[in-house]
Amino acid sequence: MQAYNFEEIMPVVNDMFPGTSKYREPLKKAYDILVKMKPVDSKKAIRYKVMHDEAGNQNYMGAEDSCFTSTWEVSLGKEVSREKGVDLSDVELAANCLVNLCFLGKYPKEFEEARKQLMR
Repeated sequence: MQAYNFEEIMPVVNDMFPGTSKYREPLKKAYDILVKMKPVDSKKAIRYKVMHDEAGNQNYMGAEDSCFTSTWEVSLGKEVSREKGVDLSDVELAANCLVNLCFLGKYPKEFEEARKQLMR
């Protein structure tokens, strides 16, 4: 996360998830919290792979939701990697991780109000 500033990540978030520019403030709050946190070492990883959408019969690149269901500090301590066939850039991985942590991760109390804005 710290490899990119928010101004580099937000346009990528909006490209990956059209319409998310309206959530700029809560995403910025999450980013600001995340870059101040101290990562907790974890033996688990966030692995991006080519996945199959059963409902739409399409393939997409992503990581399992379960990769993000820990606390933000633990998620920050996980290795992020790409399996063969995943052509997401580093900034795209950072953007995707940011969004997934906001919706799936165990966020700190200071993010509560911003998360409510995301859930509207």
